[in-house]
Amino acid sequence: MLSRSKFNRFTRNEYLREIIIIIIVIIIIHICNTYYEYTGNQYILIDNDHLNEFCPLYPSTLQGSKEEIIMLEKVEWSDNPNVQIGGIYSPNDCKSRQELAIIIPFRNREYHLKLLLKYLHSFLQRQKRSYQIFVVEQIGNVTFNKGIIMNVAFQQALNIRSTFNCFIFHDVDLVPENDYNVYECDQKAPRHLSPAVDELRYVLMYNHLVGGVLALSEEQFISVNGWSNLYWGWGAEDDDMAQRIRNSSYRLSRPPNHIGRYKMIRHEKRERAVNRYQLLQDWTRYLHDGIKQLNQVDYTIENIHKEKLFTHILVNITRLSTHKLEYLLQ
Repeated sequence: MLSRSKFNRFTRNEYLREIIIIIIVIIIIHICNTYYEYTGNQYILIDNDHLNEFCPLYPSTLQGSKEEIIMLEKVEWSDNPNVQIGGIYSPNDCKSRQELAIIIPFRNREYHLKLLLKYLHSFLQRQKRSYQIFVVEQIGNVTFNKGIIMNVAFQQALNIRSTFNCFIFHDVDLVPENDYNVYECDQKAPRHLSPAVDELRYVLMYNHLVGGVLALSEEQFISVNGWSNLYWGWGAEDDDMAQRIRNSSYRLSRPPNHIGRYKMIRHEKRERAVNRYQLLQDWTRYLHDGIKQLNQVDYTIENIHKEKLFTHILVNITRLSTHKLEYLLQ
């Protein structure tokens, strides 16, 4: 019990003012974080399967954020004996909840890919996910078009395995830190899995951000008409996707910031999309520019090959590949 003499000594403490200020600041920060998570629709997924038919949503093999991610100067291709050729894995002690197609758009980032796969395979296996990793690469020297190659990868993944029911589009430069950030599609809406990146001080920069790692079911992806095919260069295709999601009456969900944490592998920024502002202003064209119009894009699949840790899709496109859709820019 706090006696009167102890209380008097406490109130006369020369650091009392500083202590009170610190406590007030901590309370304000907590209130702000709670408010931002509410407005960002950030929540932890709940396991509604009470029949034990599937693997648990949060299996006992999870480690949280205990695994340290080390940015080595040189990285070799990792050896993961549990992975089948093509980057395929399924747990053998329970039935996986969903079948995941992990789609990684790629170009000239071999170091990033080696480092990501070094951690991603073990991360997914601790979660007891059934998955296949697809690395879709744009070849040639023409400006990068991330939207086209991700649409192509979605289509080819379904051609390879029609039972995929969750598609996770994963930037090659983001490594997940906490395996309680389960890689699973939210049946209510697309789920943005990477709200907190170290380069952005682990905070969600704005509520409509979808860049980094995004999970959609097949139905959701078709509903938003996939990615735009018209962004040549880096940037804005993610903001375009955010508008598609909103206009399709979905409210994007996310894990809380302390769970959806990622380390970014540093790199030089690519050439920015020169038409990004024009396209974003006219994002309502999305019904006429996306996965449903991929047959109007001139592209060639040069090769689909199963590597040890992933399935490699090589796509050849030129700057004229989207000429049939460019009437939408007028």
